[in-house]
Amino acid sequence: MGLLGIMATLPPAHSGDIPLAEPIPSTVYEIELTYVGEHTTPTVALSGPSDAVPPLLYRPFVPILELHSGLGDARPFGPCQGQMTKTHKGIELQWIAGDGAHCGQRIALHEAGSPMDLMSYERLRIRGRATGQVVVALEDLAGSRREDNLPLVTVTGPFDITIPLKQIGRRLDLRHLTALVVSTEASSAHIVFEQVEVAQGPSGAMRPAGTGFWVWNYRAAVQDPETMLSTCRAQGCSRVLIQMPSQSDDEALWSEYARLLTKMQEAGIEVLALDGYPEAIQEPHPLADKIQRLLHLLKPGTLFGVQLDIEPYVLPGFLKDEAQLRRYVETIETVKEVIAGRTRLSMVIPFWLASPTIGGRPLAYAVMDRVDEVAVMSYRTDLDEVQDIAEDILRYGDLIGTTVWLAVETTPLPVEQHVVLRRETHPARVDAVLDHDRRLLQWASVPGTQAAPPRQEWFRIHHRFTVRPERLTFAGRSRGEVTAAVETVLNGTSHQSFAGVIIHDLDGFRALRE
Repeated sequence: MGLLGIMATLPPAHSGDIPLAEPIPSTVYEIELTYVGEHTTPTVALSGPSDAVPPLLYRPFVPILELHSGLGDARPFGPCQGQMTKTHKGIELQWIAGDGAHCGQRIALHEAGSPMDLMSYERLRIRGRATGQVVVALEDLAGSRREDNLPLVTVTGPFDITIPLKQIGRRLDLRHLTALVVSTEASSAHIVFEQVEVAQGPSGAMRPAGTGFWVWNYRAAVQDPETMLSTCRAQGCSRVLIQMPSQSDDEALWSEYARLLTKMQEAGIEVLALDGYPEAIQEPHPLADKIQRLLHLLKPGTLFGVQLDIEPYVLPGFLKDEAQLRRYVETIETVKEVIAGRTRLSMVIPFWLASPTIGGRPLAYAVMDRVDEVAVMSYRTDLDEVQDIAEDILRYGDLIGTTVWLAVETTPLPVEQHVVLRRETHPARVDAVLDHDRRLLQWASVPGTQAAPPRQEWFRIHHRFTVRPERLTFAGRSRGEVTAAVETVLNGTSHQSFAGVIIHDLDGFRALRE
């Protein structure tokens, strides 16, 4: 496709050169351009070679899953020879190592060799007998790529051990478990697994689910708390989350804000102070100081919690920089230290935070390990989709006991137009050129050369799609439709971690027709 063809497929005025702010990987596999509303300059996401997780082929649903009969092939590692024998009594492994070197066998959890999703289970039981000291470990997909695993226990003689998967899930990604690994330092070893199984826990009582509102206009809330209270009562809401004042606001406003929180608490409504901004991960102390300032103004027990809405992923290159991911987690830890158990800590996260990883585990799970609850930006108007996109976060909440709020959107949103480009080597099919030296993406026809010039890469348009706001927001509908949608989510979400639905936001909801 030539330049004129490209310009015809893009929104008006979207055909100029695009400067790139974020770091450019040495090799770029895919580029996604997002045009929001009438903006003619897109946001740009650059991706290196794809290492996406392969599709899961096995997610079991039975209450007790017996694993040992379905284990796959055993593969020796280290300087040893070994074999595995399956019988009706269990699995027998034996191997011989030279000079007492560390070696063992890696046994695929599923005979097809695909990863297994065991996050819906509560405990792992292994029973059998061993000669010598044998280390039993588990491996997930990230660990298999770096040839690493998580040791669970060292056994010798008869053994019958139950391990909570909550404990394992804080170290491995239970959605993508790949292998059982046995190893020893002894010159020879022998182990028989008579039982390897995972079991779900008892279905506990569901917690009462609530409804809440985000409130960003703290000045209006301070001046007219009755409007907020009346809307909250009319909707039967159980909590409000109110933006904190600026540090530059005077003491009088801070005192009024503290009195507002006290008033809401006395009205029987859970009240959380809300704050956060992307740059907090670069310098978290100003944010921590604000929270400390508020806590000094309130009597103990007045504030139900503090919620952070940081959204660091809007910073250039955030998701591709492990150091930035760690600063995000460290910011949460800094605020947690300031709170020091005086109130609850809540985090706002997008549903897709379960995809990027830190230390081989989903970033969402690293956040959930450190907080009391999360609020998931599950902004969809298809209510089945609301639960589907948050499913992995809800399941991890079930596992570790972190509560999860889902959210619906009521404020107007613009149309988003996406253009996805993929690497291209044939000159006739090139639609755009990535110039590393000039840090530009250029829409241009390319001369019929045989190779891209040095420090340039060629791309073609792979596909285009439009995200329409009516898929994401209830703006333009009635309050009654939003209320009915919230009730559907409240009544249809069966996870023990599920705490309720937050509406974004109070002003957007009040702007809807009756």
